[in-house]
Amino acid sequence: MRTYVAYNGKFGERVIGNLINYRNFCTSCDKLCIFCRDDKTLNFADNITGIYTQPSSLPVYIEEPAKYMPPDLPENDVLLAINLHPDIISELPGLAKDSGTRLIIAPIEEPGWLSGGLKNQIKEKCEKLGIVFTAPKPFCSLKRGEDPLIDHFIEYFKIGFPEFKIGVKDNNIITVQILCSQPCGCAYYVAQKLKNVPVDDRLDEVISKAHHAYPCTAGMERDAELKDTILHKAGYIIREAVHDAIIK
Repeated sequence: MRTYVAYNGKFGERVIGNLINYRNFCTSCDKLCIFCRDDKTLNFADNITGIYTQPSSLPVYIEEPAKYMPPDLPENDVLLAINLHPDIISELPGLAKDSGTRLIIAPIEEPGWLSGGLKNQIKEKCEKLGIVFTAPKPFCSLKRGEDPLIDHFIEYFKIGFPEFKIGVKDNNIITVQILCSQPCGCAYYVAQKLKNVPVDDRLDEVISKAHHAYPCTAGMERDAELKDTILHKAGYIIREAVHDAIIK
């Protein structure tokens, strides 16, 4: 599944790092690292057809967005549009169509990344061009069931709403396998902190501490649509994923 990444900021760098899985991508465990990510199947570097890094210090309004964008994109199936200037992201569907893009994912980690109005405009443009568009808030809320292309993206890259396979013995967590990680890679760190933890009232505290220690990159500003912070939403997601795995 060929993927092109257009991004601005640290979150985009983290998503790319998770996808290419270079050896020192996750250093959260420091000297206690057991290299749990030392798995060649997690390296999708060959699937990334190109990367566009948005220039810094752009004007508030861009009259000619093309000046700041690549003239064309390499052929791809998926375009990740992460924290881009409104005038740049609004031009992406047309550029993407010419490169064969079938799916555009524009994650929202902070309320200001993509307004509701602009999101609807881009979705309408994509629908006219035959491109699937989704804007998960946050990226780790991306679930199967919305569209077959999104399902394939999640299954192929193993990122989206986190999924675990957890083994419990004598009411203690003894094994944790990551089936799907958040796009930032947080699940791998959380998994290490869950081992030997009792399944009781203390579990949520362990999950939350690990989630914050990674740390989560979602914003702490209150989001009008969620009526909460996106950071809290991400925290609810990881807890739900762990509890779902224990029930199974």
